[in-house]
Amino acid sequence: MPRRLLPLGLTLLSACHGPAQAPPASAEAPAPLRRLTNSQYLHSLNDLFGDPPEGLEDLPADGVLNGFDNATAAQQPSDVRVQRWQRAAQAWGELLTSDAAHLQTVLRCPSWSTSDEQQQCLESFFDGTARLVYRRALSDDERDRFRSRFAVWQAAVDFEGAVQLLLEAMLQAPEFLYRPELPFDGRARATRLSMLLWDSCPDDALLRAAEHGQLGSAEELRFRVTRMLADPRAQRTWWNFHRQWLSLDRVMLDEHQVRTPEVDPGWTTATQRAALAETQRFVENTFRDQPTLGALLTSQRAWLDDESARLYDVPATQSTLSDRAGVLTRLAFLAGQSHRGATSPPVRGNAIFTHLLCRQPTPPPPGIDTTPPVARSGVMTNRQAFEQRTSAPACFGCHRGLNGVGFGFEEYSAAGRVQTVDQGLPVDASGTLWGTDVDGPFDGGVELSWRLAQSVQVQRCATTNWVRYALGREPTADEQPWVDATLARFSKSGGDERALVLDLVSSHAVMNLESP
Repeated sequence: MPRRLLPLGLTLLSACHGPAQAPPASAEAPAPLRRLTNSQYLHSLNDLFGDPPEGLEDLPADGVLNGFDNATAAQQPSDVRVQRWQRAAQAWGELLTSDAAHLQTVLRCPSWSTSDEQQQCLESFFDGTARLVYRRALSDDERDRFRSRFAVWQAAVDFEGAVQLLLEAMLQAPEFLYRPELPFDGRARATRLSMLLWDSCPDDALLRAAEHGQLGSAEELRFRVTRMLADPRAQRTWWNFHRQWLSLDRVMLDEHQVRTPEVDPGWTTATQRAALAETQRFVENTFRDQPTLGALLTSQRAWLDDESARLYDVPATQSTLSDRAGVLTRLAFLAGQSHRGATSPPVRGNAIFTHLLCRQPTPPPPGIDTTPPVARSGVMTNRQAFEQRTSAPACFGCHRGLNGVGFGFEEYSAAGRVQTVDQGLPVDASGTLWGTDVDGPFDGGVELSWRLAQSVQVQRCATTNWVRYALGREPTADEQPWVDATLARFSKSGGDERALVLDLVSSHAVMNLESP
């Protein structure tokens, strides 16, 4: 459609909807009102319409609370977000009405050359694309309102232009951008399910099940969920959850774009991206083949490219890594939890305590020097420098635990490479777990990972974080017995995360069902 029509389109659009605003939340809602996260928004559009328009502006970053970007309390809208939603809707509307092939896909009709065909196409749009965009069937009032506005737009522009403006209106509507759940019916349950398992909107099959009342029991939901978990779209959620829970994308921070020459002279932003992509492939393929917490922490399988293989010092065709075990010994975690010029045992230890044991360390006392110590070639290793710095009584109480875990990763450099020598001296990767249910000495990151894989405390932390992710909030005190029962079943399953997700979507707290 010619670009010259867009100013008219914006005028007509604001007359229909105005800027998208969140509908008011109700105290009786089964959960606080949630908007689509950036990834849910983009996945929904791509699943509905295919490849996106070129040149879309990035949305403002989602707020993060308790490690997750889908926390309802951090989802306040902003003027910038609303403006970018509007510009994205215009770009999608223009793309989807740019030629006959796109229009046929959107309208779900073969021809619109006569007024009768155009009316039939509009009704087909309501029954098809509009239903998927709103994640429910349109009400009679909504259809009447859109028919009326469409007639005005068509008279002012033409049929194709009116379709564009209709799409723009719907893609800025609260019904698309937010997840209203009043009443909490089958379509609301379908949306919760798809946003949790696919990070996207429901497909036609899931909506039909909701419309036929087939999502009302735990048994029915388990049947649907089994299909959804087998769909490639489920890998999005698997990666999204573990990426955020374990802070695996920390490696993408600006401070990790380069390493000092002593650490890795070949580390570039391409290496940075390759490190994260390799870990993503590991997480997604582990979910497909063996979706257990134990496999996530101990599997030695690998899916490499040339750049990640360079850092692992193996051929890109190699499918196992004998000196690694699970996600904690992968490039993304190791490089992301380091400084650019050296490892940091306290940082790596803190990552284990925070993300896998759900324990927040005590902040350092005021006045303590927190700059990284400098090891000296031939005199002391990085480990010895940290031991010296943190040996004072004011530091040792916390650092006994942090260092005890972090020292076990000293066999991996700040770039994630295996190292046997540091500053010309032998590396000591022995460590000790303190204050856990798997306490004791260990040697190296592989043995540490196997120890953590046996920990019920780690299973509890994983369960708590899956609950946060599924609810978009912290569990309440009244829900704690349910969390405890969920943990017991998770432990009994051998740490099967797929079974844990099935358990969550069969619960009252997540899906308004009685717990099994």
